[in-house]
Amino acid sequence: MALQEVAFYDVDGAVHDQPLELGRLTEREVRYGAVHAYALVEPASGQAIGTATWGNALLTREPVREGFAIGLPVGGDDDLVEPASSGRALAGIRFAEAPYGTREPRCVVGGTVEVGDDRVAVIATHLAYAGGGQRADQAQALLEMADARRPPVVVLGDLNAPIEAPELRDLAAGFVDAFEAVGIPPGDPTRQSCGPQAIDHILVRGLTVEDCRVMTEAGDASDHLPVVATLRPEVG
Repeated sequence: MALQEVAFYDVDGAVHDQPLELGRLTEREVRYGAVHAYALVEPASGQAIGTATWGNALLTREPVREGFAIGLPVGGDDDLVEPASSGRALAGIRFAEAPYGTREPRCVVGGTVEVGDDRVAVIATHLAYAGGGQRADQAQALLEMADARRPPVVVLGDLNAPIEAPELRDLAAGFVDAFEAVGIPPGDPTRQSCGPQAIDHILVRGLTVEDCRVMTEAGDASDHLPVVATLRPEVG
């Protein structure tokens, strides 16, 4: 299981460790990666009352071997969030002048998981919500990480863009899109996992996809619905 926006924080000195609590509740091994810390502020007074990180958690039945947590690229001060001619939000604005959080650091967490007699490389992530160029750089970093590992490889998480987006083109070309493998093409509304957006993905290499779907019955504990796939080793 790959989860995003998982927090480790303290409020008034009390520590809240969501990664370990999720591992306890699900009886899973847990790996966690976060590359950004920020203050928690009391709204009424403006006083800092704690600190927090939020990042990605990977929950597995078996321990993750060769684990890693790696930061992803962020936009440079002089890079435009979006091209001036794009008509998108923050078009023509430099990252140095953009609102706080526009280039919030993002990372991946992963490693190798033993599944029966197979060893599967897993890369879990959450790409930036702003800046197509910034996401393109992050997607390229994911592709390079995957290329450095022997198949089978799974990349999964909130990529903050549909699979057909230009910034995901090279990443998508290097993998089998689990939805498309079971006959659900780009643009199909059954891919929608965050309101009307189809931005949560499972990409595989060296595995057969038997099923992939959005769990619409999962309820509203999150603003995203889970994407679930059944994967098997390739034959031959």
